[in-house]
Amino acid sequence: MKVGYILLVAGIALSLVGCGTPSGKIKKLRLGMTPEEVQDELGSPTTIRAAKVYEDGQTQQVWEYLSGVSVRPKDYWVFFENDRVVQWGEPGDFAGKGGQNVPVEEYKAIKQAR
Repeated sequence: MKVGYILLVAGIALSLVGCGTPSGKIKKLRLGMTPEEVQDELGSPTTIRAAKVYEDGQTQQVWEYLSGVSVRPKDYWVFFENDRVVQWGEPGDFAGKGGQNVPVEEYKAIKQAR
């Protein structure tokens, strides 16, 4: 009986660990959101992986959210252009690679005019 109770409590605790991770909240993101709106939904990023201001004043940023302790850990990047969300996903979605050592590279060699 005591072992069953401990397993039940452990199972509930493990399921709740994932509730605060980005993977549970990433569904709330929408294209065009501002950095402030993203922070309201996901909280502050773990780190800002990259940021650039171009000569024409346009900006790009990549925010990284790490899942921390989770049964199924997933990390996410949120990509902003001119303070608006234009893409989000797992790091491999950006570079075409997966795994721990995904390089952070320039997304476009020369920023093209819109």
